[in-house]
Amino acid sequence: MLLIQTYDAVTVPRSPVTSPPGSDVTLSCSFSCKAGADLTRVVVTWQRPPADHVVHSFYYGRDQLDRQNEAYRNRTQLCGEDEGWYTCAVTNQVENTRGDVRLIVAAAYSEPHVHIDIMEGRDQYALTLYSRGYPSATVQWLNETGCDITDRSKTSQSLDSRGMVELRSQMPEQRDENAFYTFILNNTKLDQVISRSFSVTKNTGSERAEEEGVVCPAILCIELSTRLCLQAMKPLLL
Repeated sequence: MLLIQTYDAVTVPRSPVTSPPGSDVTLSCSFSCKAGADLTRVVVTWQRPPADHVVHSFYYGRDQLDRQNEAYRNRTQLCGEDEGWYTCAVTNQVENTRGDVRLIVAAAYSEPHVHIDIMEGRDQYALTLYSRGYPSATVQWLNETGCDITDRSKTSQSLDSRGMVELRSQMPEQRDENAFYTFILNNTKLDQVISRSFSVTKNTGSERAEEEGVVCPAILCIELSTRLCLQAMKPLLL
């Protein structure tokens, strides 16, 4: 018996497809059929290799949700475990054609938000940077000579309600000292590198002597692309 090919190759998105956690993502699968194809016998299945877990299946003209792997039932949001290769297989009684697409769960980190925190006792301050992305990033701090001072810093990363990573990195410094830092954030999944340099100076000209019991302003300034100043109050010691 002569078998006649009735379907052309499956078309799937160009790999990789990148989407952030907590979002919706559509992996399309299309194919063209030739005249005479019996569409009532078409089976379309999305699977996860190598175990070929069924993500979604369509045949007899309708979705077959009871064939869906439990890990994907009633799902409304993307999560990190969804990353990997997916196969769309289109079959009938005489042939099988398929296409593969890779899904990456990732999100570029936002521009770091800079803040100065006055430490307890007011003899130190901390330069704190906040950013958000996915997955976890590596952080590095350099001083004015380019030496790595990351071990002096404190960095925390936690997941928010949508699965995005909230990153907080803090560098402490003596209150009366000027400082220069370079902050480097690396999201290797997306080959994203954020590098920002900061010059922190104490504006001593703004301090003024007052009578006992009165406080005077001490101003710390951050110089980046723009100049940001934070005014903090400290007791005047005579």
